[in-house]
Amino acid sequence: MPEWTENQKKAIFHHGHDILVSAAAGSGKTTILIERIIELLKNNENVDNLLVATFTDAAAKEMKDRLVTRIKELVASDELDPDQKQHMQSQIYKVAVANISTLHAFCLSVIKNYYYVINLDPNFRLLSDDTETSMLKEQAFDAVRGEYYAKADVDFLNLTDNFSNDKNDDGLEDTIFRLYDFAITNEDTDGWLDRLVDSYDFGASITDSRFFVESVKPQVINDFKNIANEMESLKEIAENDTLSKNYVTVLNNAIVSIGEIIDEISINESFDQIRETIGNFSYDRVKPLSKVDKESAGDDNSIVETVKKQKTDLKKQIEDIYNSYFVQDEEQTLDAIKRSKKVIEKLVEVQHAFIKEFNKIKTNNHTLDFNDLEHKAVQILSTEVDGKKIALEFYQNRFHEIMIDEYQDVNAMQENIIQLLSNDENHIFMVGDIKQSIYGFRQAAPYIFTGKYQKFQKDDNPDELIQLSKNFRSSVGVDDFVNSIFERIFDENIGDINYDKSVQLIPGTNFPEDIDSRNEMYILSGDSEEDADKDTSKPQLETANVDKRVNKIGFVAEKIQKLIDSNFQIYDAKKGITRSLKYSDIAILMRNKNSNTDLISYFSKAEIPVMVTDAQNYFQTTELQIMMAMLNIIDNPRQDIPLVAVLRSPIVGLNEEELAEIKIVGNSTDYYTAMLQYVASEGTKDDISKKIISFLERIEGYRDFSNKNSLVKLIWKIYQDTGILEYVAGMPGGKQRAANLHALYQRANTYEKNNFMGLHKFIDFIKRMQDMDRDLSQPNSIETTDDSVKVMTIHASKGLEFPIVFLVNTDDEFNKKDYTAETLYDVKSGIGITILDQITRANARTMQRALISDRKQVSSVSEEMRLLYVALTRAKQKLILVGFNKEPEKMLSNWEHVHKNQKGVITEGARLAAKSYQNLIGMSIIPENDTKNDIELKHFSNETSQFNLNIVNQSSFTPETRGVSTNQGESIPASDIFKKSVNNILDFKYGFEDLTKTTAYQSVSEIKGLFSDPDDNEMARADVLNPSGKYTAQTFGKPRFLAQNKKVNATDVGSATHLVLQKISIDKQPQDSDFKNLIEKLVKDNVVDSEVAKKIDINSLVKFYESDLGHKIIENKDSVSREYPFSVLMNADNLFNSSKDIQSTDDKILVHGIIDGVIELADKIIIFDYKTDNVNSDNIEEKIENYSGQLNLYAKAISVIKNQPNVGKYLYFLKINQMKELKKKD
Repeated sequence: MPEWTENQKKAIFHHGHDILVSAAAGSGKTTILIERIIELLKNNENVDNLLVATFTDAAAKEMKDRLVTRIKELVASDELDPDQKQHMQSQIYKVAVANISTLHAFCLSVIKNYYYVINLDPNFRLLSDDTETSMLKEQAFDAVRGEYYAKADVDFLNLTDNFSNDKNDDGLEDTIFRLYDFAITNEDTDGWLDRLVDSYDFGASITDSRFFVESVKPQVINDFKNIANEMESLKEIAENDTLSKNYVTVLNNAIVSIGEIIDEISINESFDQIRETIGNFSYDRVKPLSKVDKESAGDDNSIVETVKKQKTDLKKQIEDIYNSYFVQDEEQTLDAIKRSKKVIEKLVEVQHAFIKEFNKIKTNNHTLDFNDLEHKAVQILSTEVDGKKIALEFYQNRFHEIMIDEYQDVNAMQENIIQLLSNDENHIFMVGDIKQSIYGFRQAAPYIFTGKYQKFQKDDNPDELIQLSKNFRSSVGVDDFVNSIFERIFDENIGDINYDKSVQLIPGTNFPEDIDSRNEMYILSGDSEEDADKDTSKPQLETANVDKRVNKIGFVAEKIQKLIDSNFQIYDAKKGITRSLKYSDIAILMRNKNSNTDLISYFSKAEIPVMVTDAQNYFQTTELQIMMAMLNIIDNPRQDIPLVAVLRSPIVGLNEEELAEIKIVGNSTDYYTAMLQYVASEGTKDDISKKIISFLERIEGYRDFSNKNSLVKLIWKIYQDTGILEYVAGMPGGKQRAANLHALYQRANTYEKNNFMGLHKFIDFIKRMQDMDRDLSQPNSIETTDDSVKVMTIHASKGLEFPIVFLVNTDDEFNKKDYTAETLYDVKSGIGITILDQITRANARTMQRALISDRKQVSSVSEEMRLLYVALTRAKQKLILVGFNKEPEKMLSNWEHVHKNQKGVITEGARLAAKSYQNLIGMSIIPENDTKNDIELKHFSNETSQFNLNIVNQSSFTPETRGVSTNQGESIPASDIFKKSVNNILDFKYGFEDLTKTTAYQSVSEIKGLFSDPDDNEMARADVLNPSGKYTAQTFGKPRFLAQNKKVNATDVGSATHLVLQKISIDKQPQDSDFKNLIEKLVKDNVVDSEVAKKIDINSLVKFYESDLGHKIIENKDSVSREYPFSVLMNADNLFNSSKDIQSTDDKILVHGIIDGVIELADKIIIFDYKTDNVNSDNIEEKIENYSGQLNLYAKAISVIKNQPNVGKYLYFLKINQMKELKKKD
């Protein structure tokens, strides 16, 4: 038998009353639950007479498995007598059918057994798919909304207007759905909804109202007390710094002013009087320092800067209170509350109608959702049949004890069920840890746990609180680090528990003294080299965030590889041995999944095996984005983003350059129009035009197909036509990607089965799923070996443990949407809204919303703290934290001067303003007033907390260089295997290197640009190659469409001139009016910009057709091809004579180009090229030389294509109206 601690014994053996076990991380709560069950079975209890509720199905299965294993161990041992063994053996078979399950599963069994009590159809189907549930909700609200619109209900129209925008009424729908999800977890859903208007019942005086007295007053007074406490702490800092001494009097007077504000609120002064006093708050002027003080203070002004900043921040907090509660006078505020009450009354009415319709649809479809399970179970347990609650009596008699695991995460409805089942004969055994309550988004109610936690401690309470604080998982280093943080940030106000000695982690496992269990905190700082080159005058947020994220991932990869390569030693407590670290000993935890794609890519390149247990969001996967973009443009092709997404995808296959070419043609139009203009300007034989025409025909076909067929048939047709299923199956993670596409097909099938029709509505439905953060996919894992680094969210890591844990992105800011949304909900305070003035169209946030926002901020930050606790307590031996800060000196100074109360807990204001895990940790573990003495900017070590803080300049490493600089300036090397592999690749020399650098496709413009002498077939300038393998010039200017200067330039005019010469009719000799009419049409059709059109020299065009070449064109109009595109295979050695690797005439290159004009005569071919360059007698020969290489290539190509060796080459310079023939070169 294990050696149980005294408190573990209490948890196993105490009976006869309710018990709450507060079990810290690693304290073995599941083991305790198993042993408690075993002890009951030893005393002749039957396992099917127990209700054991777990949080997940996986936890229930694990508990059953462990219970069976433990029973078998006992039966095989000598610990039991024969009767006990026989009884134990009989329990093995009962475990499978015992009520060891989630509360939802238990409720389902209640319904199946007693459905008749409430006249429920037993042939119901459980809606296990959130998608189907969402669609039924849509159907219900559509019906309700339709009825109200049909009645032309003015109050409903105002309600819709209040929660929606000018484009649609989706805002009201979202409000109804969110309110439903919040209300349904309440044990009295209808009653809670009906009470929402109570907080809007006001008389003539705001300060006399119940809502203000009981809710707003305590909140605002507490806020001002917190500000006063912060000022007191700031004053102490100022008193000990010469440069800050003159701030002491200013802060003293401010504290007095805040005391007066608190007094006014306490004695119920009038609302307008309180408003005026708060609005008039200001600091006194700070007197300048004397010359003597300045000289004695020295140059260090870090403290006075901190005092200034915090003083300003505190003033901002006062302004926030004013803007939240007192921005309008009493008359205006009462008017807004009155209008809000009317809106909420209508909202509640519509909400009831929606619930009624939703339940009706589910009844008609013979379905129940998960919320119904709890509500129907409560209804069954509470319903009397012949004067008896037969179901309730059955379960109360059957269950001799009720055991609840993860009690901190139950909601109000679940607590109602638990209390219903309990009576004087059967008691409740609850196990949980308030410090690990992290499911607020599922309406978990931690106040239920804390209420009993406080109640059970009282001497006169018959029930019992048992603390399990001994951590059998982690090293002393991890425990000390965790304790040093949470004793500074947890209290009853924020975090819901005082982190005192009774709850602090106590090491329960002895690690060897020489084992490395020191925790490390790394903060990447500064700009990367790429950042330094960026134009900081322009927004760079998205790129900066990506660079920062990738750099952190790169640092983690290098750190992991260094640990592996150094044979870092891990202590295996179960086996009592030390061994070398494996990849599978490491977990990377993150707050969300946003970095997963970058991490997978980077780790794959670094050859670090990785298992990702949380996939990226379903709708963020490449294949789903392509398909949703395709569906969007089938619905409406004039949507630039989805249109370009499909054009760039494998479905069409245009590259960025080609997309840019299209947009240049239609620069001022939408992209769909730009495509049409491109085809019109380039003709149908151009490669891009062919792709566009084929794509448009396909889209038109899909649109027609969509009108005549179901949505699922359309999706399947797209799959078949495009081959996208086969394509994604060949990508990394192909099996999952193909499954994702099949899932979309299934979602569409489910959508239509529920009587929803139409592509547009399906797209809207999917968009709402995205907006509501609903992920319709299953978690994904990257196929790899068992020995791989585990990557997961903090939520997914709960209950798991790893020798080494990396917590990454510690600098990411907390999610504020829980308390910044326009409409907020709270169990106690009801609903807070933003009210729209129907006349002025101005929005005003109500006092009720301000109160809920304040409370929600506290609960949100509390949950973030608990998430941090969960993350840090997953580590057995060592924690490594990685974050970023651009200005570490300032950050360290802020941490150093954070304020703490008399108990050493950081003040509420500082904790609420922390914004990130990095700040919570830093301000907890950096000692006060010791930065200058003990902290070097590069490295800091704290023995008490057992951690090192390292500042790493991210410019010293990048994903490209794969080098990482630590605080000592050393680099973390890559793995030897990886380096050897890379070196083998980099050192390999291929015998025909030039051929590998030359694509089988080259355009004439690319070839001609290589030669300093355009007609000299040498590769003198071909030493720089682009990624696609084409020979290109060394440098390119910025593309015109990216240039800031939007003035008309010569290139624009030249392109337009060529277009006019291509489009002008040559049935007769064109006149001035013909050119003008054509140009006007091109401008009207948005093919040519009007400003560009003004610059076209019409006179030179007329003169061109008056020239000998012009006459020859008119005379042979049927043999003339303008803008003649060609593609021809040519011998590579004819193009690039200088390359020693390109010698065989078997080496071919496909040359592509467009000739301005070709005239096919009986005995020869004439090619001509007109130029709009500024040419004069001084430079004309140079210009001819420059263009001769291009025309010679054209001539070679046309000679091969037409099998005509006699080719005449002409250049026509429009500016000077001169034609030059290029003579054949020897």
